This record gives sequence, C-alpha cells and structure tokens, in this order.
Amino acid sequence: MERKKRIDTEKSARNGDLVSRAKTGDKTAFEGLVKMYSKYVYTTAFFILRDSHEAEDVSQEVFVKVYLSIEGFRGLSSFKTWIRKLTVNTCIDKLRLRAKHKDKKVSLDKITEEYEVVFTKFSQNLEKNFFQQEAVKDVLKIVVNMEENYRIPLILRDLQDYSYREIADLVNKPIGTIKTNIHRARKLIKEKLKTYK
Repeated sequence: MERKKRIDTEKSARNGDLVSRAKTGDKTAFEGLVKMYSKYVYTTAFFILRDSHEAEDVSQEVFVKVYLSIEGFRGLSSFKTWIRKLTVNTCIDKLRLRAKHKDKKVSLDKITEEYEVVFTKFSQNLEKNFFQQEAVKDVLKIVVNMEENYRIPLILRDLQDYSYREIADLVNKPIGTIKTNIHRARKLIKEKLKTYK
C-alpha cells in the first residue's frame, strides 16, 4: 500500500513536471505526455467508436488539440481528466458526423498487443458487477458490440466515471433516458454472460 502510494506520487510529480514544461513549449516534454497518454486516449476512443482506424485518427486529433491549447491549460482538473474530456468530446463529434451509422460487430482483436485497456474507475464499477463471474475480455466483447445508445453511456459512466448529468449533456439526451439505457446495458451484459457459460 505504501509502495503504491509512493509510485502514484512520483508519477503525479513527473506528470506535473511534463505538463509545466510542455506549457512553455518544451517539445520533449510534450512527447513525454504523448507517450504517457497515447494508450489511454486510443483505448477510450476505440471503445466509443468501435473502429481502430477512427480511434487512431481521434488519438492524433486529440494530441494536436493538446499541443495547440496546452498553454491555456489552467490545471483546474488533472491533466488526465482534461485529456479524457478532449478524447470523449472528439469521439462524440465524430459520431455526430456519421449521417447513418449501421451498428456492426467488432472484434477486440483490433486492439493490438501494444494497447492496453485503461479506464479510471474500472475496478469499482463494471468489475464489481460482472467480473466476478467472467473474464474481462468476455464483458468487453459484449460492450463493444452493443448498440451505440447503450454502449456510449455505459462506457462513459462505468468505465470513465462520468456523472449521469455529464453524459446527458455530452450526448444531448435527457438524464432519464441515459439512466434507462445504462440500466438496460447492464442487464444485457448479465443476460449475455449467461450464454457464455
């Protein structure tokens, strides 16, 4: 426990140093931030968009936005929170641009070995509800193949720790609809997990 706390403190200090230096135009520091957060940004984008190429495009777009606006980052939230919000908003914008989106089945094999699944409150939310019974990959397979109106609110709530209000604002739907869709998504996961047994 003490060791983990020390590692988290060191990582936070390194992160703060990189952000401070990047704000002054230090390109090496910016590259360090890209290296530190690229997997996180890509994975978040992949689970929202369900397309590896679009997730790569969003990753590049997010880091361009970070590069162009890091001077204005005031530190009112953590850098990770800021980059998460940029990523989710960029994904939502990309989804809005899709005129007619046909849901398609997606394979998790598109996430290559170089990317890892990184979410903020992963162990506290979906894990406590479902992972005692099944492997993480089975649950993520179900989530990534859900309809968009279930998948996105569930990812934002259970994997990214957004509030219901924040989700409703992001996807422009009433909070009641968001709660209902998240409840139905969780129910779908439970039902589909029964078929995996």
